Amino acid sequence: MADEVTKRKIEHVNIALERDVSAPQRASWSDIQFVHQALPEVDLDKIDLTTTFLGHQLRYPIFMSSLTGGHPDVININRNLARAAEHYGLALGVGSQRAAILNPELATSYTITRENAPNAFLIANIGAPQLIPQSGHQPFTLEQVQRAIQMIQANALAVHMNSLQEAAQPEGDRNAFGEAAALKQLVQQIERPVIAKETGAGVSREQALLLCSCGVSAIDVGGAGGSSMSALEAARSQSHGDERTMNIGLLYRDWGIPTPIAVVEAATARLPLISTGGVRTGLDAARALALGATLVGVGFPFLKAASESYEKVCEVIEGILSELKVAMQLSGAANLSQLREADIVVTGATREWLTLRGFEDELKAMAQRRWRRLQQQALNFKPDEPAYHIDPVTGTV
Repeated sequence: MADEVTKRKIEHVNIALERDVSAPQRASWSDIQFVHQALPEVDLDKIDLTTTFLGHQLRYPIFMSSLTGGHPDVININRNLARAAEHYGLALGVGSQRAAILNPELATSYTITRENAPNAFLIANIGAPQLIPQSGHQPFTLEQVQRAIQMIQANALAVHMNSLQEAAQPEGDRNAFGEAAALKQLVQQIERPVIAKETGAGVSREQALLLCSCGVSAIDVGGAGGSSMSALEAARSQSHGDERTMNIGLLYRDWGIPTPIAVVEAATARLPLISTGGVRTGLDAARALALGATLVGVGFPFLKAASESYEKVCEVIEGILSELKVAMQLSGAANLSQLREADIVVTGATREWLTLRGFEDELKAMAQRRWRRLQQQALNFKPDEPAYHIDPVTGTV
């Protein structure tokens, strides 16, 4: 089992780097449009990107998404990611730690992160399918879960939900019955905050409320639109000569809830959200934050850069941050709180989906945030006070 998991880890990385395993975007980030501010009154060089996540202050709202580990060949990737996380003050997640739990000799591919990022917010990672009995193995014990946390001295634990990937995987864990109860029990047993993390199929409103009832501290929506784990597993199945499972992976390549939609739906649970899935630019990141995300997860761009060098990772970060700041300035936001109050108009397939799902009022409110504030302030105006005017700096009455 341990050797099988280890082999699978390096196959995942190689396929992700060498092939196109992206999911078709049926509802994309371009559906989210900011209402331009011709006089933004924001100094681009003084924009504040600090944010707080699970009680920790981060310099930037960018999350280096849970990517890899479990094979000697990926040690350098995690080293480069960790160095960048430490330098920029970012949150960083490691890939599933199942391999090292089964074979402690592989722990170095994960411990390298804390060694190179002593002060960063690190997130450990185990799978929800491993919390319940499967046909081929028993669930992880509490001691094994705690070992994953201790392995990287993690600030939080991600429990990834990957039913689609397991179904498209030749050796996948097919049972998903009892995961919610197991997750709820785990949350009560460990001291670290638990993040429920989807892996490319998104989180709906109802599932977000279920996760909230389980006691998780945050949700990573992991929506469709980025790398497709189904497509990745289809490529693995093809190389293993498993045509039936390959066809399942190909058929469900575009299955799931697109990330912008998942952010709006999951926000119903009123938990901190990480928006992961198809984020490729700082403008995408701005859109996710304006929709309600606390952090924005970026996966493939960091994986590709980290496979080359630490400097490449820094280039990706600098590019995203620069693009994010421009989006903020043009929408009149000098900090992230103001960005979440910026006017955004949701169009296209994203609007169609959310309208049918009952979010029409929320969409209208997003498009009229400033206008509604102006109207409310006008209603509060008292006749014996001086005539109201619009403050040129804040845009308020």
